[in-house]
Order: sequence, then structure tokens, then C-alpha cells
Amino acid sequence: MTDTATPRIVIDHVTKEFVSREGERALALADVSFNVGANEFVSIVGRSGCGKTTLLNMVAGLLKPSSGRVLVNNRPVEKPGPDRGMVFQQAALFPWLTAIDNIEFGPRNQGVPKAERRRQAQALIELVRLSGFENKYPHELSGGMQQRVAIARALATDPEILLMDEPFGALDELTRSQMQDELLRIWEASRKTVLLVTHSIFEALFLSDRIIILSPHPGRLRKEVKVDLPRPRQRTSKEFLEYYEEVHNAIF
Repeated sequence: MTDTATPRIVIDHVTKEFVSREGERALALADVSFNVGANEFVSIVGRSGCGKTTLLNMVAGLLKPSSGRVLVNNRPVEKPGPDRGMVFQQAALFPWLTAIDNIEFGPRNQGVPKAERRRQAQALIELVRLSGFENKYPHELSGGMQQRVAIARALATDPEILLMDEPFGALDELTRSQMQDELLRIWEASRKTVLLVTHSIFEALFLSDRIIILSPHPGRLRKEVKVDLPRPRQRTSKEFLEYYEEVHNAIF
């Protein structure tokens, strides 16, 4: 069950300004605040330049806010950590490692014994439905399969939070739709807290408990939409399309 009363992530009046080498200032985010509850699936949408990825990178600990606070489990985010797993648009797998060795990479660095990390990796292979492809190298896998490996690798350290930056943006439409179904199944099985950045309104509506809509230049919180539809959702239902209209109108 989603526990929105217990914030896993707190974005508290966050502003982010970038300064170029020439001293030019660019405001990416301005006074953004929202929470993400434990086990909640939240998507961030908005037009290009609204600071979606910048915000995600601050939760990941890759960037620091210029002002305001980013908290995970009531602690300020200072750097990346094993409590947060990250999945990018490109799978970014190690090409010299097999699928299962890619998944084992994080636990191996954490000193997990070989037998235990292999058992965990095999369980994740089964979770993402890649049984039989454990020993394939990335170049031997389709784009969708590579992203399944990337998701399994992010889950391998058992993070509380999964951060996803356009994870299906490079896939064709049919594969993307299939991967949305798979991600929903994986989320329901693992019950992680998920923060997803996407340009796709349909993707956000299909997956999310709530949608955060940012306005561009700089990114400000324009609207929050709670998606009160049972899962699995019918992408062409009247209620689904009504939500689409609401989110689309808020963005544009």
C-alpha cells in the first residue's frame, strides 16, 4: 500500500541556478516543493527546459540545490547512496560484462559474497523476465532487454527509492508500451518508491499515483494531479483520456 503520510522524499522550496564559465546565470528551478510517500509512484512531467532531470539529479545526489532542501528519509541528500537506484534513458551497461554480471556489479562492490550476489541476481533476472539471457552481452540484447537489465541492476542493491530518467525514451512505441507494463509489474512486486521523469503524458498516467507538472524557464510547480484510477489502467478509457486532457492543458 502507498504510504503518502510518511514522506520518503521531501523537495522543500528548492531553487537551482547554474552559472557558466563566463558568469552567465540560468535559473533552472524556482521554489519547488512537494513530497513523495513511501512506496508511491510519482512522475514529473513538463516541457523541455522545466528542470525535470535537474530535480531528479538532486534527489540522486548528483547536484546540490542553490537554495532549499532535498531530504531522503528526513536526511539531507549530500551525495549518491545505495538507498537510491538510478535508471537512465540509455541503459549504460558495461559492454564487457554479461547481463547477470552487470546486475551483480553493485553488490560485488559492496562486498556481498559471490554465492549470495549470484542468487540475488538470478532472482532479479527472473523478476525482469530475462531467464535464458543471463550470459548474453549487452550488444546481444535488444533495447528493451538492455533496459530490463538496467532496472535489475538498479534493484540489485535493494534501494528504497528508484529514480528513473526517461528510461523508455529511446525505445519504439510498441516496446515502450510493453516496458511500461513490465515496470508496473516490477513495481507492484518490489514496492519501491519510484520517481520517474518522462515526456510522455500517457506513460505518466499509466504508471503513476500522482503527477507533478512543472512550468518551464524556470521550473516551477504548476500543478499536482492525483490519478485516481484502478490498475491496470486502460489507456483508451474515457476516464484515462479525461486525465490526459487535464495534464495536457496544465503543461501547455
